[in-house]
Amino acid sequence: MDIRRILGLPELLDVKKVACVQPHPDDNEVGAAGTLYELAKRGCEIVYITVTDGSGCGSTGEVEPEAIAAIRRAERLAAGDILGVTKHIALDYPDMGSYTEEELLAKLIPIIREEKPDLLMTVDPWMPYEAHPDHIKTGKAVASAMLFSSNEILFPGSKPHDVPQIAFYATSHPNTFIDVSAHWETKIASILAHKSQFDNVNWPLVKGYFDYQGVQLYSKLKQDPDAKGYAEAFKLLTSHQLHFFPSALYS
Repeated sequence: MDIRRILGLPELLDVKKVACVQPHPDDNEVGAAGTLYELAKRGCEIVYITVTDGSGCGSTGEVEPEAIAAIRRAERLAAGDILGVTKHIALDYPDMGSYTEEELLAKLIPIIREEKPDLLMTVDPWMPYEAHPDHIKTGKAVASAMLFSSNEILFPGSKPHDVPQIAFYATSHPNTFIDVSAHWETKIASILAHKSQFDNVNWPLVKGYFDYQGVQLYSKLKQDPDAKGYAEAFKLLTSHQLHFFPSALYS
């Protein structure tokens, strides 16, 4: 049963406004930069919601969390400029902070109701072996926010908004592949805007992995192991598939 088709929902590249919720300042670029750039070119509004300040990692030369956070903030804005991001919202929780999923959910619902996106995008918290608490808490809070942003009984105080679709990147069970061959260099440029994370001796290895992954996903998109190009992958689901829907894994 194709629920998205039954509901008449648009394809991923046809949405008009997307709210991208990332645990750290560089996650959206790594997971979805090519797709986001294509969306921006099509006139889609792109809102970045960044959960943490990114102060817990990177080679900035700074030791104080506030100084590291300032550098990462500037990098996030630079990457967003490359991709055509419309708006930035920073929640500025400490990297690997003690904030809870419930606290994050309470923060996200008013933002989602105000921004009224057609699509939420975030990391897949159910990726096997995902061990980073920021990724797990963020992905689960965004999924819960999708369910409850329309519920004014449990979450009163602002006008409800029903988000019809969610796209998880960094997923092990993708059902949607986007050809980003034409935007691959832009994706890489947006990733490299995060100099404190990627401008180091490991970059050739990391870049090689990104390229390899993009080629592998493209071959799945084309169903041809010899196809040449780059793709990004998502688990695209409706709100109906986020509760009491065992077959969502295979949707």
